[in-house]
This record gives sequence, C-alpha cells and structure tokens, in this order.
Amino acid sequence: MITCEINFLSKNKRGEWVCGDSIKIKRNEEKCVVSVSDGLGSGVKANILSTLTATMATTMVFNNIPIEEVFSSILSTLPTCKVRKISYSTLATCLVDYRNKRCTIFEYEFPLIFYFKGDRLVPLKKIKKKVDNKSLYISEIEVNIGDSIFLMTDGISQAGMGSDKYPFGFGEKNIKFELKNLLRNKIAHKNIVNHMINLVRRLDKGTKGDDALIAGLKIREKRILTVMVGPPEDEKNDELVVRKLLCSKGKKIVCGGTTGQIVEKISGKKIDIDVRSISKISPPIGYMEGIDLVTEGIITLTQVFRYYENQSNELGVGAKKIIELFEWADIINFFVGRAINPAHQNPLFTHDISLKFRLISDISKILEEKGKIVNIEYF
Repeated sequence: MITCEINFLSKNKRGEWVCGDSIKIKRNEEKCVVSVSDGLGSGVKANILSTLTATMATTMVFNNIPIEEVFSSILSTLPTCKVRKISYSTLATCLVDYRNKRCTIFEYEFPLIFYFKGDRLVPLKKIKKKVDNKSLYISEIEVNIGDSIFLMTDGISQAGMGSDKYPFGFGEKNIKFELKNLLRNKIAHKNIVNHMINLVRRLDKGTKGDDALIAGLKIREKRILTVMVGPPEDEKNDELVVRKLLCSKGKKIVCGGTTGQIVEKISGKKIDIDVRSISKISPPIGYMEGIDLVTEGIITLTQVFRYYENQSNELGVGAKKIIELFEWADIINFFVGRAINPAHQNPLFTHDISLKFRLISDISKILEEKGKIVNIEYF
C-alpha cells in the first residue's frame, strides 16, 4: 500500500518571533490530511489565524465532514480585513486516500500548488465551487508511487522582492525550474525542502522579506517495522508470537537475549553475533535470516529513549540501528511480552518488566509525535 511522506520547513519574517504561516497534519493507516495556511500579515496575529485555519481544516476533513461545511465553518470563524475586504488567511488542504490511491486538494486563495509525476509537472484540473459567496477550488487526482505535491506560501514566490535581480520576487517560473531540476536529479524531498527555504533566506537578505513555508508530499510505498520485545507471559504463546513476527511485512527487530533464544528455537535459525559491536556502552548486536536486527533489551531501549528525550547522545551500535529503523518506518508494530526475564528472577530486578512497559510506552509517544503510526500488542 502507498503512503505519503511529508517534509516541511518555514522561515519567519525578519524581526518576528513566530511564523505567520502554519501547517497541520493528521494521519492513520488509511489516509492523511495536510493543511497549509498563510496568515495575513506576519507575527503572532497571523500565526494564530493561520494555525486556527489549518487546524480546523485538517481535523474536519480527516473526520469526513463535507468540504462545503468545512469551508463555511472556517469562513464564519475567521474575520475579514475591513480595508482590503479579504480573509485573514489562505488555505490549501490535501486529503490522500491510500487505499484508493486518490488525492483531493482544496484551495482557498492559496498561491502555489505544484503536482509532479516523477519530474514532469502536471497541471491541476480545478473545479470551482461557491461557498458563502467565496470561491473554493477542488482538484481530484489519481496518485501513484513517485508522485509529488508541493504546497508553498507566497513568501517563496515573493522572495527577493525589491532586489536588483528579482525586483518582483523569485516568481513561479523560477520555482518550477528549481523543482524540476531537483526532482530530475533524484534529490530527496527533505533536501528539496531544505534547499528551497535556504534559497529564500539568501534572496531575502537586504529586503523586507516575508514569512515562508514549503511542504513537500511524496507518494511512496509504505514502510513497516515490527519489533518483538520480551517473551510472552505464557510459554504456549511463544510460537504464535514468533510466527506472527516472521510473517509480518517489512523489517523486523528482536529485542532481548531471552527473546532472541525463543526466536532461534522456533524458527530453527541461528543468531550471528557481531563481536565488533561490543563496547563499554554497547551490548552486542546480531543478525538472523528473516530478522533485520537482534539487540539486547532494556539497556539498548533506555539509550534510545534518552536520545529522543535529549538526555544523552551516548548510543551503542544496537541503539543507533534501532533509531535508524524507527526513522525509516511509517508504521511501527510492537509485540511486547509480559513475562519477567528469567535472567532477572532476583527480587532486586523485578522492576525489569515495569521498566520495559514504561520504555515502550514512552518511546511510542515520541514516535507518534514524529508522525509515526504505532501499534502495541501485549502477549
């Protein structure tokens, strides 16, 4: 199944503490909704209005509210500039349906939306709708792996305005040229977004500049990671859990020495220990046919948690590789065993199981905040 990788960056107007442009994202395993809004003016007021607009649009569209009702609610909530007679924020919302491979784009006075198939720019066919005497544009496209959608506020196209080279701003034509060239050279979306914002910063030097935000949506195959942590509470479930792990799609991690032994026993495969990975802070890692990574349990997961919480950068090889796989994955499934590790039967170590549960819970929350979809099953 497809998924939508989302990368975005913004730039504040010179002298402002916050950006007047906002983005909100909501997703599950079947769809994602991305809204970008440009608040009128800059600073705190623009930020509040754009945040409100993007949040309302994303939440309501994600919950299948008809777009006319969504748009009407936003218009009735936001004020209108009495001088210029325009709304205080613009809006672009993308709804990507993974199952049906469809993307619906809703636009209200939004400046720049580009749709690419590979490195080929494809014009959007827009249907105009009137809602509360305002014009709303809707585009329906069929998306496939390799497609890209870029949403940009006018701070991108107006970058460098007033300069000798770009007296009227960088402009749409130059943006298209940059994007085509970057996509043609297979540059990652994360780097494309970085490049465009850095370009805007350079162009805005010596000018008033403006808030700017770019979001890049890339359609690609969904990446799934399954992590087995600890043995099941009932030994009778060992085979059930191991078979479920081995039959899982995507990449697989086994955490814990006893867990690794159970997987070895049931699969009939042997773990090859990488002795080069051993250090003072790094329990050894291993590899097994059908399993991408085998690590120690509590120490390694604690290092992962402390890294994500900015408590420590001290990482063993196992922790580094787990973090790499977490960053790679879109969906992370944890199979968590409830059994107390036999190596820790001493009453002084009975905290092990509660610590394991707490670590998995805390790491899962961090991963969800990073936009990952996390599922936890206990055995």
